[in-house]
Amino acid sequence: MVEYLQSINWNLPLILGIVVGVLLIMLLFFPGALLKCLAFVLGHTIFRIRRINADYIPVSGPVLLVSNHVSVFDLLVIQSLSHRRVRFLVRQSLLNKLFFLRPLFFFFGVIGVPDGRHPKKMKQFFGRVHELLKHDEVVCLFPEGGISGNGNLMRFKSSAAPFLPDGVETLVIPVRIGMLHGRVFSLYNGKIKFNRPDRLPIDYSVICGEPVDDGLSAFELRSRISELGAEAEKLPQPGELPVHSAFLYRAKRKWFAKTYLDAQPLSGKNISDFSLLVRSIIMSRKIRELDPGKEGYCGVLLPNCVNMTALMMGVLFADRTPAVINFSAGQSVAIESARRAGVKTIFTSRKFVDKLKWEVTPEMVFLEDIAKSVTKAEKYKWILLTMLLPKRILLHNVSPLSCFNTLHQAVLLFSSGSTGKPKGVMLTHRNINCDIWSFRRMLALNSKDKVAGNLPLFHAFGYTVEFAFPAQVGIPVVYVMNPLGVTDILDAIQNFKITVICATPTFLQRYIHKATKEQLESLRLVITGAEKLRRELADKFYNLTGKEVIEGFGCTELSPIVAVNFNNSIFDMHSRSSKVGSIGSALPGTHVRIVDTETGVELGPGVSGRMQVKGGIVMKGYLNDQEQTNLVIQNGYYDTGDIAKMDSEGFIYITGRASRFSKIGGEMVPHEKVEEELMRVTQSETRDVAVTGKSDSKKGEKIIVFYSNAELDVPALLEKLKESDMPNIWIPKAGDFHYIETLPLLGSGKLDLRKLKELAEALD
Repeated sequence: MVEYLQSINWNLPLILGIVVGVLLIMLLFFPGALLKCLAFVLGHTIFRIRRINADYIPVSGPVLLVSNHVSVFDLLVIQSLSHRRVRFLVRQSLLNKLFFLRPLFFFFGVIGVPDGRHPKKMKQFFGRVHELLKHDEVVCLFPEGGISGNGNLMRFKSSAAPFLPDGVETLVIPVRIGMLHGRVFSLYNGKIKFNRPDRLPIDYSVICGEPVDDGLSAFELRSRISELGAEAEKLPQPGELPVHSAFLYRAKRKWFAKTYLDAQPLSGKNISDFSLLVRSIIMSRKIRELDPGKEGYCGVLLPNCVNMTALMMGVLFADRTPAVINFSAGQSVAIESARRAGVKTIFTSRKFVDKLKWEVTPEMVFLEDIAKSVTKAEKYKWILLTMLLPKRILLHNVSPLSCFNTLHQAVLLFSSGSTGKPKGVMLTHRNINCDIWSFRRMLALNSKDKVAGNLPLFHAFGYTVEFAFPAQVGIPVVYVMNPLGVTDILDAIQNFKITVICATPTFLQRYIHKATKEQLESLRLVITGAEKLRRELADKFYNLTGKEVIEGFGCTELSPIVAVNFNNSIFDMHSRSSKVGSIGSALPGTHVRIVDTETGVELGPGVSGRMQVKGGIVMKGYLNDQEQTNLVIQNGYYDTGDIAKMDSEGFIYITGRASRFSKIGGEMVPHEKVEEELMRVTQSETRDVAVTGKSDSKKGEKIIVFYSNAELDVPALLEKLKESDMPNIWIPKAGDFHYIETLPLLGSGKLDLRKLKELAEALD
């Protein structure tokens, strides 16, 4: 056969001419077939398209596909769903911008959507679409009216109804397109930016939903497509790796890279990823010796530092799950929480325990002792094995049970306990990865980016953004041991040119109080969460730096990021928030809905109700508490306990906590609204008032205000409240104001609501 092929006189120009001729013939006479061929070829080479429920598109009859729009490749992705030719409706202004592709759009039958200010053209346009559907064509509508600037769902400008012809039964099928690792090309600061993909092929996911009622509003249609995205990303994705395995792959590929850095390294210099990997693997062998068994929880009690990263990786490589101890809760609460979780071994440092002034408990094993037990032979052995063994073989030897299992538990975090006892939150690698990939899709990362490691890793945001995110993406993180060490954090930002920082408003206020503009000059993205961002704080930061603070929302049970108020404009994505007072719209692959507090029925735009979240970020559950798990997770939705509303564009506004209300004389009084008004009237730049409720024999409950400003003039404050628009029933009595030296806060910077309640009930 080889000899026969060699004997043929190949005429390369002739062959190329034939290929070009065939393509031209197909382009002129069979454009639909050419588009399908192109979709097939790209879908099996450069792109890897994960199709879900494509069989919902029938083989005959009129069909209207309604899809989100994330890139110019969407046409090929959607065409790959069906053997039938798809006619796409694309905004005419976008076609004009892509003028160099206009001939292709023409031959492929793309239909331009005219400007709505031209009624005659719009009437002709709708008539053409109706005719196509009457002739059993497949038509695809992008109701956002353009390509999403940040990869997220934008406002749907139309429902499906105007596109459907009268008297013709047309199936309306929702379609959701997702890009697992962000777009290859993006616009940043007005320039086209090439984002080098982590690997080829580039992963797309596209899911079709069941046919929907053609009478759904634009808001309802958007909600359904958002839910499709959440359903598509619940399960592991192609090529997905657990956190520790992803780090191993990176460390083996880039030996000298330094992903995890100490702002003040104890050894005088920071170590490479390869050195950190070797340390982690050696630690994993020691963990197996000290904590017998195949799986289980290992306690981790350390501040933010590279040594903690090595320990966390070591626990994961040992096929165990790190139970990160919240040392800010105090020894009795922290150790008791760990014991309830079945933790038998807590890995810590003798110096750190002494610094905390904790008593040594039987569970504690000190890293200083482990370090002394490591021989030179062990070090050289694992250096050589790590260097020489292929990645998959090394992983199978080091971490056989969890190395490729993303459904394995990644961490046990203890909830803040702001409204009760801390609960053990079980998060899998899939939970963490889903949140990372969603967050990353909205970022325009570059090689100069660095993240501040200021939030403790026992905090869900700290674990995901400052530990797992660098492992998966390779963005460096600079650890600061003490989250309250303002000077250390400011020095780290300036010395390491940190560009991304996440902080609670309480912590951010402390930074601003001491910072100079030069110290914060390198920052390009500042995100706050855990509590409401006060406008005066945001304004103060803007006046200092010229940059806006971006507000986000999350909770431990959701891995934790749910929404970030990024601007939809690709030019202002990281320098401006989109809507003041909003926490933003749900991240890609995450669905948020607002339901009636009594009936559970999903509400329309602008109506307040309980906020529920669906997607791959929803926790595995609470440890040893199935009853509470079933209470907060129903039909795949996690109930956040927050009262919120959503506008027609999908932007979410938190209006309060379901648990932060007092029922006074039959009326629900929101504590947070009272707090906001108190701080507005006092014009305070810091949080110095906190509101809670206390049982009352006359009205059932009453408002209690704790304040930490000793100079507060309560009578004058009450006079100002009475002059405001605040309802009288919301205004506390003069005798219900109580001074305390410091408001009770959790380690995350949030108010300790449980402690506030205890203080209130203890009052005479």
